[in-house]
Amino acid sequence: MKSILLVFMVSGSLAAATRTNDLAQGERLEQAGQKTEIERVYQQVLERTQDLSAAQLNALAIELNQERRYREAEWVYRRSLEAWDRLGPKVMVSRSITEDNLGMLLQQEGRYSEAESVMLEAARGIEAMEGIRNLNNARAVSALAALYSAWGRPEKAEPWAEQADQIFSALDDASKEERVASRQMRASLLLAQGKYPEGEGMLRAMVGELPDAQAVGAYNDLAVAETAQNHFAEAEVLASHALELAQRVFPPQHPLAAASLNNLAQVQRFQGRYLQAETNYREAIAAWEHTFGPQHPDTAKGVMNLAAFYHERGREAGAEDLYRRAAGIFENTLGRDHPLTLVARNELGDVLRAEHRYSESEKLSRATLGPLETSLGEQDPRVVRALTNYARLLKETRHPGEASAIRKRAEGLAQGFRSQHP
Repeated sequence: MKSILLVFMVSGSLAAATRTNDLAQGERLEQAGQKTEIERVYQQVLERTQDLSAAQLNALAIELNQERRYREAEWVYRRSLEAWDRLGPKVMVSRSITEDNLGMLLQQEGRYSEAESVMLEAARGIEAMEGIRNLNNARAVSALAALYSAWGRPEKAEPWAEQADQIFSALDDASKEERVASRQMRASLLLAQGKYPEGEGMLRAMVGELPDAQAVGAYNDLAVAETAQNHFAEAEVLASHALELAQRVFPPQHPLAAASLNNLAQVQRFQGRYLQAETNYREAIAAWEHTFGPQHPDTAKGVMNLAAFYHERGREAGAEDLYRRAAGIFENTLGRDHPLTLVARNELGDVLRAEHRYSESEKLSRATLGPLETSLGEQDPRVVRALTNYARLLKETRHPGEASAIRKRAEGLAQGFRSQHP
């Protein structure tokens, strides 16, 4: 979702012109790789904010965010909030919009818990002043849906997305772009929950009408859904189309291009095209690192996919290093008990089993299996995978009876999952 811009008439002052020149200079220096000079320029930008209004500070923070200067952007957003506070309750809606912008910045950095607190407060502020059926509230609710989706909590995101879609559809002043984006998010969340017929039907009905930039995301979501259903030929067509569009409409190393590369690598891996898969995995990780940094959850997801690839190919030392890296990122950004943290640690346990480090493997398996089942439900495929891993460990450590019972349970759950999601 795009940043929500505050629209104010602001005079073209000398300070504004100087700030614009500084930002342009910073971008040129970044392209030239002159890191010391870059920091000096952005420090000058921050030093010149003392006389800016709340609206001007919000606008500057948006510019800094777009330049990927997240630390500076956060600082300026918070100064903007302080300036709105000095103006009192009459500017509550404007303050809440700035607060939502800050929340989206925190989301970009993978600071989901912080973002949730900020964005819930923003939504409450807008609703208190303007009610539910208005454009600002629709945007705030949609932003919450996007947050929970990025956080890996589609079941929590879907009600917010449905509410946003209903509000956008009822508003005359909502743009077609916003209505379509809201509907697209609902479809994507259905797919993320394994509700393939409903989600695919919605997304395929609208994908031909989407602008290329939005279509990239739609084709990626469809590719993931087809891969999950083992429809690899169709998934490859969709992922390839997403990548082609992304390379045409976005700058190099854009996150959606990274997602397309990752999705294509997944298909190639499952088709046994290992050299192509590894190349695309690595390019995707490099792109996420370039945009978000090495400690971002999206980077960790790419790292975990490459780890799984290594594990399947018997490259256990490399898989162990990658799973440890992914688990560390997830734990630091999402929390120790987040499903992605648990999955990474459980898969690390299976790598340790393959290395015959049974005591370490059992410790990780026991520590993660119960929490995974509690947080995801027993029929989630990641839980089924964790059970299968544990059964394999038990068999190798000479517990055949227990291993057989767990394997049969996993097979029964997997069959139930396939029955629900044909």
